[in-house]
Amino acid sequence: MKKPSTDAFQPIRSVRLYETIIEQIAALVQDGHLSIGDRFPTERALQEKWGVSRPVLREAFRALEMQGIVESRPGGGRYLRGGRIPHPDEFRSLRLSPDRGTLLQIWQAREAAEVMAAGLAAANASRAGLAAIGRPIRMLETMTPQAYSRGDVNNDVHSAIARASGNPVLEQVILDLLGRFNEAGFRDLPGPRDWTDLATDHQPLYDAIASGDPKAAEGAMTAHFRDLRERLSR
Repeated sequence: MKKPSTDAFQPIRSVRLYETIIEQIAALVQDGHLSIGDRFPTERALQEKWGVSRPVLREAFRALEMQGIVESRPGGGRYLRGGRIPHPDEFRSLRLSPDRGTLLQIWQAREAAEVMAAGLAAANASRAGLAAIGRPIRMLETMTPQAYSRGDVNNDVHSAIARASGNPVLEQVILDLLGRFNEAGFRDLPGPRDWTDLATDHQPLYDAIASGDPKAAEGAMTAHFRDLRERLSR
């Protein structure tokens, strides 16, 4: 029996959903299905086609927009502007370039916006909105760090709270900040052990919002950011 050389075995690359989307777009361009100037299908259509959440989809497009490959026109959709789609590893190296000071600045902006969103969600969230917040938290109870790294559960929790606020402008601000924070490399900084207690971290947020008490919800979100900011600062 032939024994393969160890040189034939390549390192396993951690793949995130948004990276898979970028790779699919690159394949569409390479195969001639997508050309410069073409308009992408709507977000809803792409979500259904690729089976991903809106935050994941927007993270992929935001990475492409930062490189001038995709142009987003308010109310006019997204258009392909560049023919070369870099490998996801190139995006990752760019995303990791900001230092922790930059991450903390984005974190401060997120905290201000999301504390307000939590209070509004406590006052305005519908049953469907509460269910959307609780769903990813329940998933975290049984999710491994490896499964977490392949998905975007943390984003789903915070995005759901933003939507439940009932303020679409605030929601968009928070989604943009979430995308900027992920691009800056936060998800690559903590080790797997930092994600094992995410369900515990997020449950107080859900409980406070579900109680319908805006002050309690704002306090829970403030405590949530304080605890994670201390981890990020270390």
